[in-house]
Amino acid sequence: MKKLSFIGCGHLAKCLISGLSKDREIRISGHDIFQGSLDWLVDNGHTVLSIDDCCKNADIIFLCVKPQDLPDLCGNLSRVTKEGQEIISVAAGVKLEKLNELLPRTKITRVMTNVGTKDNLGVTAIYSNHKNKSIVSLFNFLGKAIIVDSEDQIDLHTVLIGSTPAFFFDLLNEFEDKMQGIVIDKEIRREITILFLTSIISAIKNDESLDALVDSVASKGGTTEAGLRLLRDKNFNSIFSEAVDKGISRAQELSKD
Repeated sequence: MKKLSFIGCGHLAKCLISGLSKDREIRISGHDIFQGSLDWLVDNGHTVLSIDDCCKNADIIFLCVKPQDLPDLCGNLSRVTKEGQEIISVAAGVKLEKLNELLPRTKITRVMTNVGTKDNLGVTAIYSNHKNKSIVSLFNFLGKAIIVDSEDQIDLHTVLIGSTPAFFFDLLNEFEDKMQGIVIDKEIRREITILFLTSIISAIKNDESLDALVDSVASKGGTTEAGLRLLRDKNFNSIFSEAVDKGISRAQELSKD
C-alpha cells in the first residue's frame, strides 16, 4: 500500500486526489487550513492529518500550496521530514535549488500538471535531479508524464499544460453562452459541445492535420468560411499566441522572485 499525503487541498490537489483514488493500492491523507477542503477529504473517504502526521505517515508528500506560502511551510516541514523522503512540488516558479535549500534532506521533484488528472487524462511535466520512477509512474497513471531535462522547460509547460486549457475553456464557455439564445435545452447544448470536442479528439487520434480538419468543414462561400474570415481579420490567432507568450513571461518572472 502506497501512502500519499497532500499538504494543501485546493482545486488542483482535489483533481490529483480524485485521479489517484482510482488506484486501490494508494492510501491518501491531507491537511489544509480551510474547513471546506477538510470536509471534502472526509466525504471522499480520505484521512485528515496534521502537517507533522502527514510527513510521518507518507511515502510521498505533495506540496500543493501557493508559491508565496511555500517557504513558511517548508520551514515547518524541515523539522519532521525524513532523510530521503520523496516530495512533489506543484508550485509554479519555485526553483528546485530553492526547494532543496528549504528541505535539504529530502528528494524533491517539481511537476506542472493540470485538471485533466481528475479523470486520468492529465498531462504532467516532471523535473528533478534524482531517479524518480515511482513518481513518473504515478503521473502516467494520471494521464501522460513528460520528463523534461531542463528546469526552464517547466516555465513553458506551466503555461502550455497548466494555463492554456483555461483559454480553451473560456472559448467553450462563450460558445455555450452563444448557443443559449438559439438552443433552449441545456442538455442539448452540452451534447453539442461534447460532439465538438469529440471531433477534435478523433482527428488527433487519427493523426489528421488540424488545417485539414478546418478545410473539411469550411466550404467555399459557406457559413464557416465567413466566420473564419472574421476571426482572421481580427487576428484571433495572434491574440491567442500573445496570451500564451504573456503566460510564459509571467512564469519566468515568478521563477526569478
